[in-house]
Parts: sequence; C-alpha cells; structure tokens
Amino acid sequence: MNSDDRNRLNLYQKLEAKLGTEEADTLMAHLPPVTWNQLASKSDLEQVRTSLSAEMNVGFAHLRAEMIEGVNRQIKWLVTFAAAWTSLLLGAMQLLG
Repeated sequence: MNSDDRNRLNLYQKLEAKLGTEEADTLMAHLPPVTWNQLASKSDLEQVRTSLSAEMNVGFAHLRAEMIEGVNRQIKWLVTFAAAWTSLLLGAMQLLG
C-alpha cells in the first residue's frame, strides 16, 4: 500500500469514526481517486487537443495526397485502356469492312 492509499484509508477511518459509515462513504466518493497533481487540467487537455489536431491535419493531408495520386493513376490507366480498345475496335472494323 503506497502512502496515498494509507492517507486515504486513515482519512476514511477518521471520517467513519466521527460521521458514520454512510457519510464517510459519501465524502470519500467525492474525492479524486488520485492526488490532485495527477489530474488533467483544462490547459493540459487543450495542449493535447492542439497537438492531436495538428497530427490529424498532417495525416489527412497525406491521405488526401495519396488518394489524389491514386485517382490520377486510375484515370490515366482508363484513358489509355479506352484509347487502346478503341484502336483495336476501329482496326477490326476496317479489316471486316
């Protein structure tokens, strides 16, 4: 048991002795399960949000670039395929005609 747990247990026992079990339980339920310096502040959360937002923007920009590149490759392939197919059909029609 670390010192924080011992301190919490000691506090609970004193509260229980003075106020009773139900009241001690109620008060202890309102205390954070960790020390106050371990809780995240609004500024901590804002820093995480800002950092995560920046990372996501970079990731989405990279994904967008990859998607555009992929679509462009597909369009080039389809145009080439269509031109080749058209050439083959026109050649076949000339041979048959």
